[in-house]
Amino acid sequence: MRRVCIVLGIGLASAGLGQTQSAEVWQGGALSVQQAVAIALRDNPQAHAIRAEARAAAADIRFARSQTRPQVSANTYLTYGDMPAVLYSVGGVMPGSLIVAPSQGLVDQNLTLMVPLYTGDRLRAQVRATQARAQAAMAILRQTEAEIALQVREAYYRALWEAENVRAAQAQREATLAMARVTQALWEAGKGLEASVRRVEAEQAATQRDLTAARNEEAKALLDLRIAMGVRPDVPLSLSEPLVFTPPAKDLNGYLQAAAENRPELQAARLLLTAAGHQLRSARGAQSPQVYGMAMADGFLSNRMGTRGGYNVGVILSLPLLDAGERRAGIDRAEALQARAAADLHRLQLQVETEVRRAWLDVEAAAQNYRAAQEALRAAQVAYDVAALRVENQRGLLVEQLDALAVLTRARRDVARALHDHAVAVARLQRAAGLP
Repeated sequence: MRRVCIVLGIGLASAGLGQTQSAEVWQGGALSVQQAVAIALRDNPQAHAIRAEARAAAADIRFARSQTRPQVSANTYLTYGDMPAVLYSVGGVMPGSLIVAPSQGLVDQNLTLMVPLYTGDRLRAQVRATQARAQAAMAILRQTEAEIALQVREAYYRALWEAENVRAAQAQREATLAMARVTQALWEAGKGLEASVRRVEAEQAATQRDLTAARNEEAKALLDLRIAMGVRPDVPLSLSEPLVFTPPAKDLNGYLQAAAENRPELQAARLLLTAAGHQLRSARGAQSPQVYGMAMADGFLSNRMGTRGGYNVGVILSLPLLDAGERRAGIDRAEALQARAAADLHRLQLQVETEVRRAWLDVEAAAQNYRAAQEALRAAQVAYDVAALRVENQRGLLVEQLDALAVLTRARRDVARALHDHAVAVARLQRAAGLP
């Protein structure tokens, strides 16, 4: 029990440490992906809600443990009547007390002590079940934080991708400006056609529209990133990391093993199965004799009996004989919940392995697409350089250079898309494996 409480304390403390660090690591300016994740874990409302549930689970442990310890209640009775009465203490106060009040008034004060001596493992198993559920709540917190981190990473990589599209559009715009200068010079020298000048001007207008659209998409991507981080939409934001190709750190078997060990969902499912087992033992323990020690000190003032005081100590043994099937139904229910927890664990094991394998396939496909896009970009760059040189030397047609520029711009965007897809695939693989 002590070990579980320490684990919960460390988990909640680490959450607070992450909040402090996130406030320190970013005070405006360019933002890294790790800083974006730290801010999201600090400010995301969903993470706050799950942390509150984890604190509630820690309180449940203290409540369960309290049932195994001595309990003392103080009860005061003030009565008056014309006949004796049996009076009970107020419900919800434990341990309860009972007195027989005589007629013509009574003032009574007592202290009642109850100590569980033997409960057939009912209370101890209940504490262990509560501990396991509290640990499962911490695993669910880690699961939620992992989902939030993945959402932020995906939003961050999309913003980088849109920034690359802006750079591709800017490069296309600059290329058309250079083409305009060349065609204008050739026309003024009597070596070109006015139609070529007007054709390039039309292309300039189109590339300006493309650049405006790209900048608009980048602004919306940054807005989505702010939402994922949980910050205000008008907070100034710029990104410090470029899109780079980063191969996975493990092979498929390594990620499968990591997922089996680290995936928070699996950890929570195993803990809930453990809790169900303890709950079953607690239900079975309810069929055993329940032995409590008791002590009571009492003093009263009565019109008929005068003033008296005294005490009682003893042992109370309660044995269920006939409960119309109540305890048997509780055991059957606990067995069913244990079977359900085992089935949920098996389902999650299959689901997690499938997610890791699918993510691995996406990473491999994205890597192949990136290599193909790089080759296409190199070829498109060479083709455009040749076409531009031919047009400048009046040995090629303007339309050839324009077509080559369109292919080059598409190739640049394809490389950016491939880098984005690979970065997202690796992030999803890390999430599927339960790794940071």
